[in-house]
Amino acid sequence: MKQLLVAVFLIISPVLQAQNWERVSNQVNVENNADPNKALVYDLWKSFLEAHDDSASFFPQWNEADKHKWKQPDLISSEGFLNINLYAYLNKVLEIRPENGTYVIRSMFYTPYNDNKDVFVLAITNHIVKKDEKGEFKIYNWLDYYTRNWPRKTVGLIDYIYYPEFHFNKKKAQEANDLINMLHDKLDVNLPQRITQYIAPNVYEQQKMKGYDYLIGMGDEQGNSGGTFDRKNFIIYGDSAGGENYQHEIARLINPTYPDAHLLLVQGMAEYVNTEQIEFGLSHRQHYGRMKEWLDLHPDSDISDMDGKFYTMDNQTAPAYLVGKIVCHELFKKDGYQALKRALVAGEDDALFFRFLQNEIGVSKDRFNQWMREKIILYSKEDIPPLQ
Repeated sequence: MKQLLVAVFLIISPVLQAQNWERVSNQVNVENNADPNKALVYDLWKSFLEAHDDSASFFPQWNEADKHKWKQPDLISSEGFLNINLYAYLNKVLEIRPENGTYVIRSMFYTPYNDNKDVFVLAITNHIVKKDEKGEFKIYNWLDYYTRNWPRKTVGLIDYIYYPEFHFNKKKAQEANDLINMLHDKLDVNLPQRITQYIAPNVYEQQKMKGYDYLIGMGDEQGNSGGTFDRKNFIIYGDSAGGENYQHEIARLINPTYPDAHLLLVQGMAEYVNTEQIEFGLSHRQHYGRMKEWLDLHPDSDISDMDGKFYTMDNQTAPAYLVGKIVCHELFKKDGYQALKRALVAGEDDALFFRFLQNEIGVSKDRFNQWMREKIILYSKEDIPPLQ
């Protein structure tokens, strides 16, 4: 799903300078509305969007409670999926409705394209607007409103918030903490004071929980399963399949400590800690088998080209994770955790990455394609033991 988004945003970029397009517009009648608060809500939202800068977190339109709770209080802008500034796009307010003493503002983020003749919709979001303790209207995250009646449990470093039908397993929660401690002890990963994990039934409900009525790429998730990590606020958004010990997303704790790590290492570590070795309903060996079949049909494809079609072969197998897993495993075989730590600080640039591999395990960029093809064949027949 993320691969789809990358391709789309390379083509569809913000067109804020387009003539005859308002930065923020409204199709709700607020001027003659019997509820005068709707005009206030719209003006608050409009001023927030017009002032929004992706580098700024503490806007006067946002409530103080979220500012104290989160490093980036607006969770839509940091939730870990889009990886873009959604607020850079045009916005149209679709609805302002009173609900349980609050106002729900539903709006559409979009951009014109095709010479400004058509509209490309990126997302439809929900936010809460209500009066704070001072009696002033402020913006609140939909997430807290949506999950206000969900059960909560704390195990170790993790505060769990999960949907009511979920059967919480404390043993798995402890295993999640064990993994976190391993990352800290073996890879020097800096840990936050707390981690918050939300568990929704599936990806669709996960996005709905965050506040998305619609999000580009919805429906493309294989098996409606997956998760994301908010690295600014240390929030894991997971599903029932990942459960309490969502190893793939827990591994994302590595990213803030090693922000300049190469993409293959970042993606590879997310699967290297996966003891279940299952992704999108298939075992890792099955995925390697699918990768081998694709490569056999595309003998000219070069695995060292991160922008090549191999890395977006389909929506069921994500090659970057599994190619990266092989790289991580081969480094670990050479010099254990020390090799992995050296790799994570070697640099995110391809040239630096391949120079490191050549110096560390003797695999140059020119040799990487053939070497990796051979490893993919090998690991389509036998498992790679997880890093634990």
